[in-house]
Amino acid sequence: MLDPGVEDVRTGEPWRMELPRLPNGLIRFADVREAGLQRTLAADLAARRIVRVRRGVYVDAPPLGTPEWRRDELRHTHLVSAAAESMRAPVFTGFSALALLGLPSFGRWPRDVCVLADGPTGHRRPGVVAVAAPRPPDVERVQGGMFVTSVEFALVQACRVGTLAAALAAVDAALWVPSGAGRAPLTTIERLLGEHERLMPYPGSRRTEAVLVRATSRSQTVLETVSRLVIEECGFQAPVLQESFRLDELAMTADVDFWWPSVRAIGEADGRGKYLAGATAHGSAVPAGESLVSAIAARAVIREKDRENALRRRVTSMDRWDWTDMVRKDPLEQRLLAMGVPRTRQRRALVGSPEASVLRSDRA
Repeated sequence: MLDPGVEDVRTGEPWRMELPRLPNGLIRFADVREAGLQRTLAADLAARRIVRVRRGVYVDAPPLGTPEWRRDELRHTHLVSAAAESMRAPVFTGFSALALLGLPSFGRWPRDVCVLADGPTGHRRPGVVAVAAPRPPDVERVQGGMFVTSVEFALVQACRVGTLAAALAAVDAALWVPSGAGRAPLTTIERLLGEHERLMPYPGSRRTEAVLVRATSRSQTVLETVSRLVIEECGFQAPVLQESFRLDELAMTADVDFWWPSVRAIGEADGRGKYLAGATAHGSAVPAGESLVSAIAARAVIREKDRENALRRRVTSMDRWDWTDMVRKDPLEQRLLAMGVPRTRQRRALVGSPEASVLRSDRA
């Protein structure tokens, strides 16, 4: 064994033993104690190199600069992995299954993991909520060897207990398939309605219905989904989603997020990371002295500006908003009023306060 006082030639810092990790990245105190590395664990905790997941379980801290919404998402995913290690063959459902399936949410992820109950009744204990299923759902194995209920059953459970915005974000994402993706969506609205009917009657069914009546396969991002709820909350006319415009001068077709044909207005919901999404340097030259990232970003901005100019020539008005505008609501409302979008519905509260949500200002 190396002398702990020896410096690591790669970093110049004092050499230290690596903590034992499970294949999923978790660090268990029992394994640390067996290896005699309690002092290393304490030092890593103090330096915030690792963070506590639950009692006796730790994981590497997210890299510096990781946005808050992603930290919260990782926190719940690590909780699920830790539960899988300590429980006997759990079957995850609700938001816990959605996290394992890679589906998004809106706002804070739950503090408890959600599993399928072994018996006919549900129960709760610290950190775990067990959901009863008088009519058992299908079960599938996911990456990492963990088990989840069918995506339809998991989404229904999320609708029952989650906020309207959180549940709708997950449902829309499960229904969405990018054009040309060559794959089927995770589910369809017909299958979701079928699962809802199969489980009836059940507590929270009206909350599920409120989500399913608003669900669509034409909402590309969480920002678009929740923007749609804010538009409804403010009483504005419902927009057409993903309307296509042929831009012959650019030899392309542009799909816009929101389209109000009655006033010929376009609305675009854009995250901060949009202009780097999907960008690649393959086959492109980077000017001397210019970084690869800045060159790609500049080309993306130019392409987007050309697209926007072409769209503006075809409509009466067009505007954009981001996560901050949407979460604060008033800036989005003022943009729609300025574009002349009519109010056709009664105003009502649908989306929670900004303090209850993780602000995803950098997510496309």
